[in-house]
Amino acid sequence: MNRFFILFLFFILCFTSIAGAQNGCDQNVKQAEELYNSGDYDNCIQILEKSINECNFSNKKKEAALELLAKSYLDQDKLVQADAAVQNLLANNPNYELKEINSHEDFDILVKKFDTHPLFSVGIGNAAMQPKLTISKTYSILLNVDYNAPYNISKNPLIYYAWAEYEFKKNISVNAEVFNFNIHYDRSFPKNTGWKMNYSENLSFIEVPLYVKKYFWAGKNILPYATFGVGYLKILKAEANSDITYNNEDPFTGIGSNYFSSDIFDMLEMRNKNNFEWLAGCGIGFKLKNIGIFLDAKYCRGLNSITNSANRFNSKVLTNDYFYIDNSIKLNKYQIGISLSYTLKNSIRKVR
Repeated sequence: MNRFFILFLFFILCFTSIAGAQNGCDQNVKQAEELYNSGDYDNCIQILEKSINECNFSNKKKEAALELLAKSYLDQDKLVQADAAVQNLLANNPNYELKEINSHEDFDILVKKFDTHPLFSVGIGNAAMQPKLTISKTYSILLNVDYNAPYNISKNPLIYYAWAEYEFKKNISVNAEVFNFNIHYDRSFPKNTGWKMNYSENLSFIEVPLYVKKYFWAGKNILPYATFGVGYLKILKAEANSDITYNNEDPFTGIGSNYFSSDIFDMLEMRNKNNFEWLAGCGIGFKLKNIGIFLDAKYCRGLNSITNSANRFNSKVLTNDYFYIDNSIKLNKYQIGISLSYTLKNSIRKVR
């Protein structure tokens, strides 16, 4: 019980000490305001510099102290120190806005000489993807079989991604994303009423798009933008299933029997593991201080075939028993999604 009482007393004393120190800091700023209003800039600056360095101000109170410090320097024509105070003010609050009440002309002019914009941001997003596999060159094995049979993707994937943005110049940034997605496609090859072959494949990708984004401000918080860049796609897995059905007639007896066979194939060595695309898109964002929400759309077009022409005949079972051969195909896709961002660091520099 005595131990509990001592701990309780210790916390009370600590809280009282902190509250007392904070009250003292608030009083110092109030005193500095009075000195400023009476024209005693030297003592005003001395109190503010000491308080800013030693006191644990809230962002709002620190902003008020730095405002007053910058104005005091300007009234004494200490321009270098005023620049430093405004730089600290904008570092404390990159979204600082000038006030119409108690406006100080020289202070307003100085603040407007600084360019402030997000420098490095990170985010997460969610997008619906509509992929399409298009044939760029057709190969065939059997006559009277249409090897142009389409690649029917059975389900449009929903992707979740992380992204980062570096705004190296105001309203122009480079962006990178990373995400994983899977697609499944089916193909059917009927020859006649007694012969049919089916092929399906599951492909797993990891994708890293890199693109430039250009913002076009349409108001205080609204940001339309356009994007253009390239993407890298790595195939992680390629697993296929093929089955064939046909009527097998004995040449001696003339008796026919139905033949059916099915196999699973690892197709990874028959795929180009490294693939590239170009992409273009547009979107609109809403930003409030360091938090942004964006709605965007992208179109991505493959630059190379995802099938490996050098290894097209590597699976003898697939070509000889199932009469299947890869075409040259490219992956194109549409994406529409929504994302959230948070600015970790801002750029603050004097531009004029």
